[in-house]
Formats: sequence, structure tokens, C-alpha cells
Amino acid sequence: MYVMKKKPSPKKPRRQGPKPEKDGGNRPEAERKDRVLQARVSPSLYNNLVAQARRLRVPVSNLVRNILEDSTRMVENIVDSGIEIAEAIGKGMDDEDLSSVLGWQPMIANKRLACSHCGLPIEKGSEAFMSVGAPGSRTFMICEDCKCKI
Repeated sequence: MYVMKKKPSPKKPRRQGPKPEKDGGNRPEAERKDRVLQARVSPSLYNNLVAQARRLRVPVSNLVRNILEDSTRMVENIVDSGIEIAEAIGKGMDDEDLSSVLGWQPMIANKRLACSHCGLPIEKGSEAFMSVGAPGSRTFMICEDCKCKI
């Protein structure tokens, strides 16, 4: 008796997920269509979402969409604020600021900092200098290179 062996089927490449829109959403309103996004969630999260949607009297899909939109907006605001803070730090110190500095205390950075003079990063574990001044005065962090310039 002759038995035909089944040839293994070639493996199909796995999909990597949806690709983002190439036009950045600049198409006219009539041409835009909402996209479906699927996500696996734990049973407890699912139950919480359903309960919250019932309390608010909205469909679960609308609740999830609103949460995603609000979260995205919040992250954008945080990033924008972080950039503004970094720009403010990067502006450096002027002579008026330095008038309150009594001295510089050497230290080892325990986290990534930015030099108050040149704006360059001070990496965790590297030597830095912290200003010592009158109570209530602003504190500055400077890198080793700027210590010699001030």
C-alpha cells in the first residue's frame, strides 16, 4: 500500500500590525474613515470598562475612544511642557543669577541632569557641581567643564 506524504505548507510571514496612514490624516473629511483597533485586555479591565460605560451611559467603544484621545492629548501636553522646561534650563545663567551663589559643592549625579550653564546633559554617575547659596536662592547644577569657565 502506497501512502502519499503531505508536503508541509510554506509558512506565511506574520503580519506586523496595521501600518500608519501615509498622508498624516490630511485627506478631506469625506475621504477619511475611522479605523478599527483591536486590543486584548484582562477580564478585570474589561469588566471595569463595561461598568464605567454603563455608569456614563455610553457604548464601551466610545468610552475607550475617549480614553485614548484624552491620554494622547495628555502625553502631548507633557512632552510640550518638558520641551519648554528643557529650553528654560538651556538658557543658562546670567551674572545676576550667579550673584547669589556662595560656592560650588562637588557631587556625583544620581540621575541624569542638565548643566545650568551650557545645557548639556550630566549623566548619572558623573561628577557635577551644585551651587550653594543663601536660603531660598535658586540652585544650579553645572558640569565639570563649566566649573572652570565660571
